Amino acid sequence: MAIITRFLMTGLAALLLTSTAQMSVAQEAVETTTYKDWIVRCVERENLPPCDAIQTAFNSETEERIMLTSIAHFGATDEIGVQIWVPTGLLVSGGVLFEIDQETRALDTLRFTRCEADGCFIEAIVTEDDLSPLKKGSQAAIAVLSSTGQPRIVGLSLSGFTKAFQEVKLKNTEWFAANS
Repeated sequence: MAIITRFLMTGLAALLLTSTAQMSVAQEAVETTTYKDWIVRCVERENLPPCDAIQTAFNSETEERIMLTSIAHFGATDEIGVQIWVPTGLLVSGGVLFEIDQETRALDTLRFTRCEADGCFIEAIVTEDDLSPLKKGSQAAIAVLSSTGQPRIVGLSLSGFTKAFQEVKLKNTEWFAANS
């Protein structure tokens, strides 16, 4: 089971990550549609479903990116990859808390999976049932701990999430049907 999970997480990373360098070189290859606070981003990638729903959070004072959330339906199955990028300087052993509308815990399978030079990744493979609270809610919050143990809480608007996810699911399912 651990091997399957590791394989799926590797596939998840490949599916969800399109590096900034790749994006800047091939801007014309990126198709985006906005659904309120969510963006559906579709990029042609070899042997991978093309679309994910993303939302980026910025520090209001410095305008630095502090979180990038990406959710992608795999197309072939009802598995969904959730990936959240956060900056370095966090206590990865402190775990992650994902809360909807200040009361409902969700996505309890989210875990720090790795850190790279420009940030750390929180990832999970979930089902559509796991996303139900996001579809019903209006605001989410993700809490992690800084390296000094101080809580860091970042808000995530759920406005437009349901429509954005439906679009991603439709496009990735169509892609899989055409490419299998």
